[in-house]
Amino acid sequence: MPHERHLVVFSGAGLSADSGIATFRGSDGLWENHRIDEVCNYLTWERHRDSVHRFYNARRVALAEVQPHAMHRLLASWQSRFKTTLITQNIDDLLERAGASDVLHVHGVLTRMRCEACETVWDIGTTAWDPSMDCCPACGSKDKVKPDVVFFNEPAPLYEPMWEVLGSLRRDDVLVVIGTDGAVVPIGGIAEQLKCRKVLNNLEPVAPENFVRGMVAPRQFDRTLYKPAAKAAGELDEIVTAWMAAWSGSGL
Repeated sequence: MPHERHLVVFSGAGLSADSGIATFRGSDGLWENHRIDEVCNYLTWERHRDSVHRFYNARRVALAEVQPHAMHRLLASWQSRFKTTLITQNIDDLLERAGASDVLHVHGVLTRMRCEACETVWDIGTTAWDPSMDCCPACGSKDKVKPDVVFFNEPAPLYEPMWEVLGSLRRDDVLVVIGTDGAVVPIGGIAEQLKCRKVLNNLEPVAPENFVRGMVAPRQFDRTLYKPAAKAAGELDEIVTAWMAAWSGSGL
């Protein structure tokens, strides 16, 4: 049977930065002003419960003030035009608000809470969580409720389906990487091994002195667009549309 061409988009913080969402890494990232052990460490979060909820409540307030941009809307539109899988490291809901569905949020979702006592997950939108009053709607626990975000030293269960999707890409498929340097998920190393067509959109190249194995580099991709994600949407759509329309025949 003919192979149905598959479009996979892997996105990181650079995608949502253009909407005004602060990134976690970098010289002016959130981790520069907050202690990871207090607000994002699975081994210690219960000891710092108030700090954890204060930090993520602030992120939800900020999320309520921003909107998806042209690239979010483009990625959502691809789902109706092509066989498309959207994978993101971002914990915001801007892709969904742009119209996307079934997004694979490998690091969790900011607008959801999770009870570690009974494993219930529920949505609270952009409202604040009051750890002194609010509790799990299923079991009533207060102390075991955390944001449904993957902390450091916490298992990331959606990595397995992510690896499966990326590993399934064949020559006639397309991989789009947006807004990530590959420091967390080594998407550069993965792209280098894949035979499919690949395009990278980042604000700028990774500086040579900062490059480590697994990070993204121009040599790993067929095309590179170094510009803000919101400004790259039109050009990226032209590239992807042409690639998805082409047919080499083998699919292998």
